[in-house]
Parts: sequence; C-alpha cells; structure tokens
Amino acid sequence: MSSIEAGSTLSTVMLGVVVSGVLQVWTDNGAQLWTVEDPDGLSVLLGRGLVARTPMPDDRFREAALFDENSRTLLVQERYSSQTGAAAYSFRLLDPVPPQTNPWESLQKFLAEVSLSAAQRGEFWVLETGGWDSPQHPYCFGAVMASEDSAISMVETSPVPRGTGVWPDDVPKGQSGTSVSGPATEDSVRTASIFATAAAAQWDMQPWDLAITFGQLPSATA
Repeated sequence: MSSIEAGSTLSTVMLGVVVSGVLQVWTDNGAQLWTVEDPDGLSVLLGRGLVARTPMPDDRFREAALFDENSRTLLVQERYSSQTGAAAYSFRLLDPVPPQTNPWESLQKFLAEVSLSAAQRGEFWVLETGGWDSPQHPYCFGAVMASEDSAISMVETSPVPRGTGVWPDDVPKGQSGTSVSGPATEDSVRTASIFATAAAAQWDMQPWDLAITFGQLPSATA
C-alpha cells in the first residue's frame, strides 16, 4: 500500500494516460515511465474532469498529480474542494514491465470514455504528445459542437492518416489535416476514440508517450 512519510517532498507531475497498466509522467527533469499497481483504479479517475489540472497555453488544461519519488507514491487530488478540502487518492508506482495486453486497444477503450465524458461537460479534448513543453503537432482533436437545433460529433487530426481503414483515403496530398463528423449520439461520440487511436498509431511513438489536453467549448448558439 502506498505510504508517504511526514516531511516528504512532493513534486507536481503531468499525467499521461494509463494504457495496459503503464503510465508515463512528466516531471521538471523529464519523463518517467512506470507500471501502476492499481491501473483500473487510476484510469477510472482520469479524463473525466474529476482530478486536479495544470494550465496549458491557450486556456487549455492537462491533468496533474503530486508525486513522492522516495516512496513511489502518486497522490491524485480531486479537481474541486469541499469545505473539508480536496480528497486525494494514492497509487503505488512500480518499475515498468512490458504490457501484457495491446496498449493501443487499451488507449482506444480509454478514449471512448474520455470523449463521452468531455461531451457531457461541454469540453473538447486533444490527444497529443505529452510533456510540459510538448509540440502542438501531431494532434487529434475531438468535440461535440452543439447548437440549439443539433449536435455534431467531430474529430480532426494532423498529419493526415493514410491507409488506416478508418480515415478517408481520398484526402489530397499536401493537405495538412483532415476531419470526420456526423450527428452526435452516444455511439458516435465514443467512436471518436477509434479515429483518434488509428491516427496516433502513425505518429512514430508509443501510446504512453501521449497526453490529453482539455478546453471549454463556447456556449451553444442558435
């Protein structure tokens, strides 16, 4: 069980995604890869607007936590405080081991829940490279764009994915990005995860190298 001793120094870390039990965090000194002792318990908290966030440029946010490297304890705080303070959940991090399941499938399942939860909160999400100073490209953007009369689920990505069997293959060469959209239903919002995972699988990185950025969508208009 995770245990933080009195007087321990806690540092703020940016959180990646939990995929097949593996989690990458970013400290001031760079990236650290770990295996989570309770991956399901941590994963169900992330990407749902429940945990503390750190600001990013352009009024965007990523999820963050406190980390005690001596005890290898990750302390995940709730996003909103009550009169008694913000609740916190501790997770023990272990030396990384090769995943026993397909991490891309794990990412896709996680993104399905992230996409639906973000839509319910009126937020957009962006799957992109993790890190405190990460580039804005490549990326995959997902949102439900709503008006008084309709709601459209859309996914936009750059660079253009090729030969995925999911994204359209008729995008002109030289075009920097592409998008797909359709009426927003629970199924179509979840399906955004399939498009995002297919795009990210062509980015020459592993799924634990990725992080999710959130932002608030404009209020619905007529």
